[in-house]
Amino acid sequence: MHDRRGPDSRPVAALFLVVVAAFLAACGPLTPTAPPVESTTGPSTPAITAVPSLPPPTTVPATAPTSTAAAGTPACTAADLKASHGLVEGAAGSRITEVVLVTASACSIDTFPTLGIRDAGGAAIVGGIAGGSGRMDLSPDVSYTSEVRIANWCAPDPSFPLTLELRLGAEEKPVTGSSFPEEGDLPPCNSTGAPVLEAGAWTPGS
Repeated sequence: MHDRRGPDSRPVAALFLVVVAAFLAACGPLTPTAPPVESTTGPSTPAITAVPSLPPPTTVPATAPTSTAAAGTPACTAADLKASHGLVEGAAGSRITEVVLVTASACSIDTFPTLGIRDAGGAAIVGGIAGGSGRMDLSPDVSYTSEVRIANWCAPDPSFPLTLELRLGAEEKPVTGSSFPEEGDLPPCNSTGAPVLEAGAWTPGS
C-alpha cells in the first residue's frame, strides 16, 4: 500500500531551520544595542581630606613670678635689721630688758622673736624658743619692741660680757647693748633645768 502524502518533507524543513539559525547568528542579536553615551563631566578630582586646625601655641612667660613670704613681703634677713636693747632691770626671780628692732626695707618676720645668748668667747650658752606663731610685716618707717626675760640661772657663772642675739632661721643678728644679764646680776636658780629665755611679740612703736 502506497503513502499518499508524497515524498517525505521533514528533511527539507530541518534544512530550512538550520539555514535560518545560521543567518540569525551572523547578524547578531535582534534587539538593537544603544550607543554608548559620552560623559559630559570632566576628569574626576581626587577627594581632599581636610586637616584639622591646631590650637595656637601656648605662650610661656619669660620669668616665673618671685615667691614672697606669707605676709606678702620678702622675709627679713640679718642685713635688713638693726636690733638693740635698753636697760637691764631686775624683777622677782628674773632679769628683763626691752629690745628695739628697726628695718632698712619692708620685709616680714616672725611675730614672736627667737633669741639666744652667747658668752664672751662666742659660745652659745642659752637658747630660747618662740612664744607664739605667725608672721608680720615690718616697715622701715616704724620701730618695733619686744620685752625679753631671763630666769632660773642654775649653771656656773659664764664668761662675761654676754651677748643677746636674734635668730632668723640659719642667720643670727647680735642685739647691741650692755651684757644681758649683767655680770654679778644673774637671776636666781628657782628649779632644776636650763635657764628660761623668753620674749613677747613685736609691738609697733613710733
